Amino acid sequence: MLLNTHMAFSTAVGFLALLYLLAVPPTYALATAAILSFINPLIDFYGHERGRRSPRTHEPLHATVLGAVTGGFLGLVFANALHVAPWAAAVVGAIEALSHLLLDAFTEHGIYVRRNGRYERFAFAHLRYNDPMANGLTTMFSLLAIIAGFLHSPHP
Repeated sequence: MLLNTHMAFSTAVGFLALLYLLAVPPTYALATAAILSFINPLIDFYGHERGRRSPRTHEPLHATVLGAVTGGFLGLVFANALHVAPWAAAVVGAIEALSHLLLDAFTEHGIYVRRNGRYERFAFAHLRYNDPMANGLTTMFSLLAIIAGFLHSPHP
């Protein structure tokens, strides 16, 4: 998927995780999720070699660790602005990194999984990464999820 699609989707996933799992007020949840969505460019920058995905960041365990470390770091740096504890930012960073892999698992090159001591590619579907329909629908669904989170927030 395109980077803007990854950013929108991971922001929505992080927003819903903060809102419903960690009981963060909606405005802080959205701000935190948006800042933590910058994990996505890191995953793509460090996870591509010669234009192809590598297991360095496109494998679930590696992505989770990168997301947690980056989220914890951003939680420390923006602690006063986010009103979220660094451990919560680390948890949501890991969740957002895994959401990146979820979207990549629907693309033609998929993600890496470790089987029998070696990395193999895995994909749910084989969509092109720049498929306008898939990117558009995913972004639209993400925006609708954020709107629904605000409308049905457990916070007053």
